[in-house]
Amino acid sequence: MAKHSHLPALLSSKGSERPLRIAVSWDQSGEEAVHLAGWLAQSLPAEIRVITTAPRPWPQFRSTSSKKYKKWFENTLDERTHAVRRAMKHHVPSRAWDKEFLVFRDGKPRNKLLKEEIQRFDADLVLFGSKPKAAEGRFVPASATDILLRSAPASVGIIPRGAKLAKKGITRVNFAFLDTKEAARSSTRGIGLAAALALTLDVELRIMAFSPEETYNFDDDLTHRPLVDEWNEASLALLDRAWDVVMNVARDLNIKDPHAELKNFEVETRVSAGEGWCTVVDSQQWKKGDLLFVDSSPRSKTRSGYVHVGPHTAEFLSYAPVPVIVLRG
Repeated sequence: MAKHSHLPALLSSKGSERPLRIAVSWDQSGEEAVHLAGWLAQSLPAEIRVITTAPRPWPQFRSTSSKKYKKWFENTLDERTHAVRRAMKHHVPSRAWDKEFLVFRDGKPRNKLLKEEIQRFDADLVLFGSKPKAAEGRFVPASATDILLRSAPASVGIIPRGAKLAKKGITRVNFAFLDTKEAARSSTRGIGLAAALALTLDVELRIMAFSPEETYNFDDDLTHRPLVDEWNEASLALLDRAWDVVMNVARDLNIKDPHAELKNFEVETRVSAGEGWCTVVDSQQWKKGDLLFVDSSPRSKTRSGYVHVGPHTAEFLSYAPVPVIVLRG
């Protein structure tokens, strides 16, 4: 458990020092999102609430005041409560349970109900598991998850199917730039957050610049973007700027010399380009204690405080073998 009470504010747009409020989506992915929530709670002060939904049977329960509807609602709530409580007891330390640890909503659409409850909880982070059909170590979003990856009012965390998590919690913080054009448009908030988390927890920080060759449109962008053989040079310059951000964050945390004052903190930088996301991502070494951050995809009308995952980032997420947090704009 982190001793630093200010740490949850790193993911909050409110800037408060309250525990990190984590909403967990409970669906066909089973317990994996709950497992991720409990894993985060080993390193971060947290309040965890599970949100579960079910479509209302129709037309049998046309009226919510009918006895049939009330019986169905109570039975469904009992079933979900039993399943969620069992998962929470297995994965989440009792100190991290929210007083209202389970919310059940019936109706449609599921993404709308989830969004309403995320906002009601004033969540800093909402977690999703993968669809069961995903390959081991891969992430395939359910339909509601896919929608919220483009509109969630909180940062979004995802966990690949069958991911193995370190018993000690977070042991390395990662931040990924997915291409130099995107990184040039984004602010330094994302890398600053990753750096602050690594410094506060005293764990390793790895900053990576990724780009698969297939993301380059040579016909359209030949005169506007670097060729793949020039991409490394641009990425190295980007990583140099990221290092400046790390040092500024350290000073803000009253850490003059991180390498001298901290036992485990160190910074590693990586550049990786190849043929497709699978090659690029799998070429890196990953640990069970890795947590990866990426910024929301840039867009012309991004709403502050909301997540937006574009096609480029969405494809990357499907190959990420460790938990990923997409930061809201």
